[in-house]
Amino acid sequence: MATWDTTKYVQECDKCGKKYNVTKYEQPVREKGRFNCKCGNELERWNGGVDYTFTEAE
Repeated sequence: MATWDTTKYVQECDKCGKKYNVTKYEQPVREKGRFNCKCGNELERWNGGVDYTFTEAE
């Protein structure tokens, strides 16, 4: 599967301040998902031609 575009950025939780490295993949297929911070706050929800990966920032 080919991706169209990849974007990398850091996202901070509004509730606890924890930082995550995020990679957003735009792609020609639909993906559905969500990511919650360890504190339970929802950081991202998607349903479309994108997918995300989240890793804890150092």
